[in-house]
Amino acid sequence: MFRPVSTLLACALCFGLAAQAQVYKNVMPDGRIIYSDAPLKGAKSSPVNVPPPPTEGDKAKASERAQQETRERDALNERLDQRRKRLDDADQRVEKARKDLASAQLALEQGRTPMPGEMIANVGGGARPGENYLARIASLEKAVESAKKELDNALNERNQAR
Repeated sequence: MFRPVSTLLACALCFGLAAQAQVYKNVMPDGRIIYSDAPLKGAKSSPVNVPPPPTEGDKAKASERAQQETRERDALNERLDQRRKRLDDADQRVEKARKDLASAQLALEQGRTPMPGEMIANVGGGARPGENYLARIASLEKAVESAKKELDNALNERNQAR
C-alpha cells in the first residue's frame, strides 16, 4: 500500500524537478537545432529561459482577456453588418435612381412629339407649339433634372457608405 504512494510521490518530485531544470539550445555544426537538458559536445550551446507554468491568476486573466476579445469581435462584426446593410441600401437606391432617370429621359423623348391640340397654326402657314405643349415639355424636363439630382444624391450616399 505504501509502494503506490511513494511511487506517486517520486513521480511528482521528478516532474517538479524537470519543470525547473535548465534547458539548452544546441546548434550542431551541420545547422540542426537540438534542445536538451545539458550542453551537447561539439555544439554551440546556450541556455534557454523556460517560463514558469501559468498560475491560477494567469489563467483568470487569460480567460478575461479572451472574453474581452470576444466582446470586441462581436462589436466589430455588428459594425461591419451595419455598414454592409447601409451599402446594400445605398446600392439599391442608386439602381432605383438610375431606372427612374432612364424612365424620365424616355418620357421626355417620347413627349417631344406634339399631341393633338398642342400646336397652333400660323397665319402664313406652318405651326408653332402651344402653351400646353411647352408646359408638358417643361414638366418632363423638370422630372429629368429631379431624377438626375436623386441619382447624384444616391451616388454620394453610396460613396459615404464605403
